[in-house]
Amino acid sequence: LVANLSGRAQRYLDNLDLSVDDLFYHVLAVMHDPDYRDVNAGALRMEWPRIPLPGWPDGKAHRSREVLAQSAAKGREIAALLNPDWPGPGVSRYPLRPEIAALAVPATTSGRNMIGDDFALAAGWGHFGASRAVMPGQGRVRQRGYTAEERDEMGEAVAPLGETTFDIYLNDGAFWRNIPAAVWNYNLGGYQVLKKWLSYRERRILGRPLEAEEVRYFSEMTRRIGALLLLLHR
Repeated sequence: LVANLSGRAQRYLDNLDLSVDDLFYHVLAVMHDPDYRDVNAGALRMEWPRIPLPGWPDGKAHRSREVLAQSAAKGREIAALLNPDWPGPGVSRYPLRPEIAALAVPATTSGRNMIGDDFALAAGWGHFGASRAVMPGQGRVRQRGYTAEERDEMGEAVAPLGETTFDIYLNDGAFWRNIPAAVWNYNLGGYQVLKKWLSYRERRILGRPLEAEEVRYFSEMTRRIGALLLLLHR
């Protein structure tokens, strides 16, 4: 494969003794940076963002290589969290980090383990529209403050994830407990990720209850998003 780079860009990387992969992951890190997205909101809407490159065009400015390499390393962490096939030590693979383990815990209103109809997603998350296109619904959410136990488990993670949290209901008797506001509202590609996933899995759409593995997968998605947001605020 030949990298789609200008000669100037290739010389820049050569001067830094870094690779095309390093440049790609630097771009990924920059595009996910909250400050960058705020400052460049207009350019992003026009799909014409400019990516800052340390020491451009010759890479000879002080610490240029170090800055880009550190950014690329962060980009690799972001890519791993966005990859559902990555095993995710501490995030989706046990033992989980305490602040991550506290997120999206499957629960029931009665306090028992989920069984039977508890797995049916039937809280109005999605419905068929014209030509049977799936349309999102309001669903059922409960916004609240963190419990003392949740605050203790999450520690410093509370501030970047939001001062309020949500319980997200499958139905009247079952829910995922503790999905912080920033995680619940996380958008990617113009879609609210968690709500979009739910809209396609409402029982009237899917034709069946969720499997236990699908309930766990929603928890894993939530935890990956939480870990990503914590990484971006690091």
